[in-house]
Amino acid sequence: MKDPFINKGVELAVDGMEPDAIRGILENELIFTEDRHKKGAEIFTIMGTYAPAMGMIGTLIGLVQMLMVMDDPANIGPGMAVALITTFYGSLLANLLFLPIAGKLKVRRDDETKYKELIIEGIASIQLGDNPRVVEQKLHTYLSPSERALIPKKTEAED
Repeated sequence: MKDPFINKGVELAVDGMEPDAIRGILENELIFTEDRHKKGAEIFTIMGTYAPAMGMIGTLIGLVQMLMVMDDPANIGPGMAVALITTFYGSLLANLLFLPIAGKLKVRRDDETKYKELIIEGIASIQLGDNPRVVEQKLHTYLSPSERALIPKKTEAED
């Protein structure tokens, strides 16, 4: 299998570990994975929070440049340009780059967490010796109704 998380869980189960011990090891790994992913998303959230403020600082610098040449109206343009463009860039970076990236990272973290929780539940149920139908029903609880609809229905011959 290509997923190291599944491999680890299956290896623990094959080695005969107790279901509670397997669950504890895999949940601990999941917690640390969530923490790493959370930090990545927080970096982009912070960047998105501070980008408009940095734009405002650029605006102030542009206004200072503009006020320094007030005696010559022909030279006001460059300072005004800096003032306007830095505000624009701060807002643009925050709302079209940093905050959407942070949001996408959070969604992916949540999806991976749900996926790994499903794996933990499945391996622990199998290790407990649960009936395959019970395991299937337990795992279905992790799926939305639209995700469940994508699962092929079993025929009577498959049962």
